[in-house]
Amino acid sequence: MKKSVWTLFVGFLIAPCLFAQENLWEFDTHAPIHASPTLERENLFIGNKGGTFYSLNTNSGKANWQFQSKSPILAEAAIWNDLVLFGNENGQLTALKKDNGKLEWIFQAGEEHAIDLWDYFRSGPLPGNDKIFWASGDGHVYALYPKTGEVIWKFDTGAAIHMTPVLEDGKLLIGNFKGQVYALEPETGDLIWKFQAIGSRYFPNAEFQKSPLVKDGKVYIGSRDLNLYVLDLETGRGIWHFTEQGGSWIIASPLIHDGAVYFGSSDTYRFYALDEKTGKEKWSIVTFTRSYGSPIAFKDWIIFPGFDGKIRAVSPGSGALEWEYQTQTSLENYPKLYDEAGKFRTDLQINSAEDAETLIDSLGPIINTPVLNNETLYFGSLDGKVYALKLP
Repeated sequence: MKKSVWTLFVGFLIAPCLFAQENLWEFDTHAPIHASPTLERENLFIGNKGGTFYSLNTNSGKANWQFQSKSPILAEAAIWNDLVLFGNENGQLTALKKDNGKLEWIFQAGEEHAIDLWDYFRSGPLPGNDKIFWASGDGHVYALYPKTGEVIWKFDTGAAIHMTPVLEDGKLLIGNFKGQVYALEPETGDLIWKFQAIGSRYFPNAEFQKSPLVKDGKVYIGSRDLNLYVLDLETGRGIWHFTEQGGSWIIASPLIHDGAVYFGSSDTYRFYALDEKTGKEKWSIVTFTRSYGSPIAFKDWIIFPGFDGKIRAVSPGSGALEWEYQTQTSLENYPKLYDEAGKFRTDLQINSAEDAETLIDSLGPIINTPVLNNETLYFGSLDGKVYALKLP
């Protein structure tokens, strides 16, 4: 077991208490992990950028089996009966026997590719209504027969889709890289409604990257055009939107908890709490890192991951930092990017966006959403490791 550092904050950050905390386990996949884990009983399923898909035992952290796909796996898997399904960067949806990793079928969609340097995610499969719903960079939404992978219907949105569909109240919801959100009839693929994002000066396409959250008849979804949109589930009409005034993308699927909407941002490094009804800001904090994973409510904390290789827990009412966890990878490489106060070093010399991303990647960013089960947090990192972390 690996030791990592927790920091506990009591009141103001005057004298943080540092102590060693043992992870329950770590498993090294040897390639960056973009996807969230998928849990079923004592099994954890996850793939990596090297194209290897794993079934891990959640008690021991050891592999039950592994399967080598033909290209990177950048999205979460899904379970349907005795199958586990995942997509890859070749535009393939693969179905394996979940108990032994035996290949059952592969569905081939159209061309898949990264839109740009920050296009971290892909669409994961969604079982529902006796179908498997999936979307692809070819712009199509697919409904497939789960046993065979044969197409039941497909719908062309006209732009790349790199988010997992959401099925809610008889509507299949999906967004694409042209700022469009679609509600489809899940049995036929017929269009129910379509929403077009506003767009902004520098991000006119208003790309949607992560899945919406649906609650109480409202659809919450963030965009690269700096807005978090709230839509009416029945009609697709806008109810309110929040604009990140500093110029940050809003990528993460938000969390709604006790009347507040929680989410992170990109380049202003802020984490927000908004009033659920009005969209008015309740508070925000600067974390000096991007946060694209969805927050989690647990005990008296809102927990969220960061690109700096940390997991933070804050107070729901004020945003005050309660504790933070940092992986060993992040600890070792943190001084490359941050000073002793946790702020960006002023002497950094970065010549390109690629150089900046390489530097950030050295921290082992946690870019997707951890999964909480029995007070244990499971997550993957760009350092290639899967972590099982017992919460304090």
